[in-house]
Amino acid sequence: MRPLYLQGAGTTIKRDGPALRVIRAGAAERWFPLRRISQVVSAAHIDWSVDALLACAENRITVSFIDDEGAVLARLIGRPGERYELRQRLLDFLLRPDWQDLYLQWNGAMERMAVRSVIRRTGLGFDRPPSAKELRQLFQDGARGMDQLPAYERIGREVYGLLTGLVTRHLADAGITAELEPMGELNPVIGLSSILFWDFQLARMAWLEDRLRENRLGIPDRIEIVGFFEARRKRTEHLTLGLLNRLHRWLIELV
Repeated sequence: MRPLYLQGAGTTIKRDGPALRVIRAGAAERWFPLRRISQVVSAAHIDWSVDALLACAENRITVSFIDDEGAVLARLIGRPGERYELRQRLLDFLLRPDWQDLYLQWNGAMERMAVRSVIRRTGLGFDRPPSAKELRQLFQDGARGMDQLPAYERIGREVYGLLTGLVTRHLADAGITAELEPMGELNPVIGLSSILFWDFQLARMAWLEDRLRENRLGIPDRIEIVGFFEARRKRTEHLTLGLLNRLHRWLIELV
């Protein structure tokens, strides 16, 4: 299964039996079997038929709509999968009166672990290990020093949006969807995505340095950023499943 990325003015998506039919003005029509699609990332201006959207929902395919700046405007979450153990553990956890404090502690511990991993991979020595906030500032200063801050920020917005789609799909497969209202601002999609996003920081800087050496200035287009994300998909999927396993084991200890 592979993700499907949709963009281009004048594009229409319809259902054609067990497949999505992509119609573009001045181009040959294309068919994508639903059973081979893991998720869909669609530009906001794409014209979707209701049947096509329902077909995605029925086949547990999450559809994310992205605006021109790379931010997620809306997301259609497909029907949950069959793995409900994590979902039930999480629901039981939310019955605790102290669940918010405990979840923030776990989330903070996972972020510190991710930050330590980034620091190790920089190969730099610090008198005092920087905090997450300080490390973010160091990366921003580095991009600014290359006169690449707008590109750095645009890549970050696009990648984060793609990452939330991937995390949403894995959570939905475990039965955890947007219906889990009690978590409110502590929505696990945001928390998990923010932790996983750290793994892209060094790669993002290295890509900008490569572009600078090749005299490719300016902001990369969406196709380039998607390619950057897809090149790291296998690793990101592995890290996502590992993080969910950590969450599961932690909930087992508590509930």
